[in-house]
Amino acid sequence: MKKIFLQLAVIIILVSSCSKDRIIVDPDNPLLGTWIYDSYSDNAMIFTRSSSFTDSHCYRFNDGGTMVERKNAGWCGTPPITYADYEGEWSIISDTLIRVTVGYWGGVSANSIDIKFPDLNTLEMYYLPAD
Repeated sequence: MKKIFLQLAVIIILVSSCSKDRIIVDPDNPLLGTWIYDSYSDNAMIFTRSSSFTDSHCYRFNDGGTMVERKNAGWCGTPPITYADYEGEWSIISDTLIRVTVGYWGGVSANSIDIKFPDLNTLEMYYLPAD
């Protein structure tokens, strides 16, 4: 009987440890985390929250103002597209504006982006004209 309970306990521990990645959202700064491109609507790029990058346009905003953007590795946007990760920095300008400075295949770009959160798992980005 002890052997059965021991085997059952081991099985329960193994099954419970095989859960999916949990995404933790910081309600004080919902921008933090990984965002995957989903669609384009009304001049906004729509991203959804994820636990990891996919082979598409993605952002990872880290605490402390660092970031990684996954985007085209070269100048050509015709499929098949090759993606690369580019490190950068972000900073808060106001409640809805951030400044992003990040590398790309041709150098470094700096953009002001208006951000909106329809919910904690959706991010709308509106790129503003260059200063």
